[in-house]
Amino acid sequence: MNAETVVQNFGAPEYSYFFVLREFMPLLQRMGSVITVNDPAQEVDPLYQACRHRGEDCVFLSFSPPHLTCLGLQCPTLPVFAWEFSSMPDETWWEDRPEQDWRWCLAQCAGAIVHSEQSAAVVRQMMGTDFPVSAIPAPLWNRLEKYRQRLESAANPLTIEIDKGVVFDTRAPHMSAWLPTMDDIERAVAEARGQIPIDENKGYRRAAPSAGAIHQQYAVSWYQQVWAPLCPEYLRTRLDRWAVATNPWEPGRHRLELDGVVFTSLFNPRDGRKNWVDMLMAFCTIFKNNASATLVFKLGHYDYEEAIQGILMVLPRLEAFQCRIVLLHGYLGDAAYFNLLQTSHFIVNASYGEGQCLPLMEYLSCGKPAVAPCHSALEDYMDDSIGFVVGSWADATTWPHDPRVAYRTLRQDIDFSSLCRAYQAAYDCYRQQPHQYQQLAHQAIEKMRTHCSLEVAENKLRQLLQHIFSGATA
Repeated sequence: MNAETVVQNFGAPEYSYFFVLREFMPLLQRMGSVITVNDPAQEVDPLYQACRHRGEDCVFLSFSPPHLTCLGLQCPTLPVFAWEFSSMPDETWWEDRPEQDWRWCLAQCAGAIVHSEQSAAVVRQMMGTDFPVSAIPAPLWNRLEKYRQRLESAANPLTIEIDKGVVFDTRAPHMSAWLPTMDDIERAVAEARGQIPIDENKGYRRAAPSAGAIHQQYAVSWYQQVWAPLCPEYLRTRLDRWAVATNPWEPGRHRLELDGVVFTSLFNPRDGRKNWVDMLMAFCTIFKNNASATLVFKLGHYDYEEAIQGILMVLPRLEAFQCRIVLLHGYLGDAAYFNLLQTSHFIVNASYGEGQCLPLMEYLSCGKPAVAPCHSALEDYMDDSIGFVVGSWADATTWPHDPRVAYRTLRQDIDFSSLCRAYQAAYDCYRQQPHQYQQLAHQAIEKMRTHCSLEVAENKLRQLLQHIFSGATA
C-alpha cells in the first residue's frame, strides 16, 4: 500500500498499515533519516551496508504483520503491527508454511513494535521476556492540534459538503424506495442458509434494471461528472437532490445536515470484527421513540455497494424507530472531516477486538467522549473518565487469516444491554449534564496526550532502539 494505491484498495486486508505508517512518519523524521522502500528484499540491505560504512546505526521498520514481513535481511528488522486477540499464531505445520508460525518470524527479527500492552504481553509470552518489544500507539495526538484549536473557536456546526460520496439517510423522503422488501430479505436468508441456490438474477439489487432506469443512471453520472462543477449554485442544489433521489448508489455531491445528539462511528463495514449490527440494533432499540438521536456510520471500503446493502437489509427487520440513521461512504476532505467531527457529540465502538483503533483515538484526541468497550488495545486508554464503558466477555474465535477456521484464540463479545445503557447514559449526559460532558471532553484530550503523543512515542522508541543496538554491539 502507498498513497497512490490505498484509495483503490480502501478496506482491503492490511490497508490500514499505510495510515499507521503515515502517523509514525513525523516521529521517525524527528529521530533520524527516513527512507521509504518499495522492495525490501532488494533495497534494505544495500542501504544498511551504506549506513554501516558511514558509522551510522540503521534499522528496517516493516509496517506489516510478522508473516508478511521480509525476513532474512542483514539489517535489524522490526515488524510494526496491530493485533487484537488473546494469542498469536504459534503453530508450525500450517499449510507447510513456516511463516504462519509467528514465533519463527519474530525469531529472525531484532524486535517488534505493537500498539497495545496486550499485544506486547502476548509477544513476550511467545518469545520470552528478554525479546525486545514495545507497545507504541500511532502518535497522532499532535497532528490533531489544528482541529482542537478550531473546535474551541467554532460556531454552530456547518453543513457537511461531500464532493463525491454515497449517503443513505432514514430522514430522506425517498429512503423507503431503496430498502429491500421482505421477499428480498427472506430470499437472502434462505440463500445464506443454503436452503435455496443463489440466483444471480433475483434478489435485492440483482435484477437487471429497465431501459428507463439505465438511461436515468447514465444521466445522473453525466450530471455529476460533467455538468455539476459548471452549474450555478442555485441550480446545482436542486439537481443534486434529483440525482440522489434517482440513483443514490452513484457517488456524487451531497450536503448533509445533522441535528440532535449525534453518535458517530467510522469503520470498515466488511470487517466483521467491527460488529456494526449491535451498534445499529442497540441504537434503534434504545432511541426508537427519540427523534433527536442520530447515528452516523462513516463507512470505508472500496466495495461499498455490497457493504451498504448488508446494512439496509437490517433496517426493515427492526421495530419502527424515530431516531435517525445516516450511512455515509466516500472520501472526506479536510473541511468535511472537520465538520463531521464538530457535529458529532460521541464516537462509538462496539468491536470484538481492536489493535489500536485510529478513528476512536482521533475523536478522543479532539475531545469527543466515547461509547466503547474496555478490552484488547482499548484497555490501554478507555475508561469511564473519558466516556461510557460497554461491557464485554471473552469468547472463543479463530485467527482471522487461518484458512482452517480453527478455534485458537479469544475475542470479546459485546454485552448488548450494556451497550444500550451506555447509549442512554451518554445521551442523558449531553442533554442534562453539560458540565460533566465538558469534563469528559477535556479528560479525553489529556488522556490521549499521555497515550499517543509524539513525545510519549519518541521516548518508547528511543528506549527500544537503544536496547536493540546495545545488544547488537555486545
